[in-house]
Amino acid sequence: MDSITDGSVSSGMTYDQLVAFTTVAAEGTFTGASSTLHKSQPAVSKLIRNLEGELGVVLFDRSRYRATLTDAGRVFYDRAAAVIESTHALRGFGLALGSTVEAIVRLAVDAVAPLDPIVTILREVQARFPSVRFELHTERLAGAGEALHERRADVVVATKVGIDTGKVDAAPFGRVPIVTVARADHPVATHRPPVPPALLRAHPQIVLRDSAQGASPALNVLEGGLRWTVTDVGAKKELILAGMGWGGLPEHVVAPELKAGTLKVLVVPEFETEAMELFTMRRRDRPHASSRRRCGRRWPRRVPCRTVHAPQARGLAAGACRNARPAGDASTSASLHQIVARQACVPHDLA
Repeated sequence: MDSITDGSVSSGMTYDQLVAFTTVAAEGTFTGASSTLHKSQPAVSKLIRNLEGELGVVLFDRSRYRATLTDAGRVFYDRAAAVIESTHALRGFGLALGSTVEAIVRLAVDAVAPLDPIVTILREVQARFPSVRFELHTERLAGAGEALHERRADVVVATKVGIDTGKVDAAPFGRVPIVTVARADHPVATHRPPVPPALLRAHPQIVLRDSAQGASPALNVLEGGLRWTVTDVGAKKELILAGMGWGGLPEHVVAPELKAGTLKVLVVPEFETEAMELFTMRRRDRPHASSRRRCGRRWPRRVPCRTVHAPQARGLAAGACRNARPAGDASTSASLHQIVARQACVPHDLA
């Protein structure tokens, strides 16, 4: 596609210019954009200069190290991003007409996330896109972020640990409280709180192993103590219920046992993380369908964001998601429902 001539855009404006513009806005630097686009920095700069000359406005403030959008640039960004988004969607729709590709949504979910709301969302999306194939797998700690970075996942529900936030669209999914527990008759549970670190170190802490291959920070791990590692939240819970050790678990996972008195919450002052903030995220450099019209279907202007209120884990967050913004803006781009639905319109060879 050499130029865009839809009536609202000049024939002299090229698709490459718009891609360069939105990429510089997302990366914050011309150097970062050139790396992402696999173009030289002078080539990216020339594309932006030609675009500014075509429009007759300055889109970036270049007086600082980071290229920041001017007022005109911020207004233009939304329209440019919509044109690029529609172009990707149109290509995907055209390929789908020929039945030469199959749409796949690969979803990676952090092991602590409740699956009920995710299953509900997938069911809703499946009803609208019955030919889409879903691949759902769980990751631990920084694993989901790594899967997104390595393009093994299209959409993730995870924390932002190890995530380059400037390269993703993110929407709040929910807050998952983490409670440190042991079986009610375990020595660490029968001791008067707070539990002394020496006593905790004398008994195995059941730790969930990170599924990421790279280095990642530990979450509520007592230094110098005995550790048993597992790769599954369910296995961790079963070991703790068997009295084999102690450890942290999502509150919604152990709510029945806490209510029944089978498990007891431990007070460990050394642990700083009381909850995990989960987000729905997708890469900005991957195609997805229009946020207002997807594969010929009309969708609501707003879709409520799913959240987690443990132990119920099914509440709806107040308010709704906002549209995507350039890197640095704190506003979110879409709910899990919207993001998955967008990806459902993308043939796999475009993803």
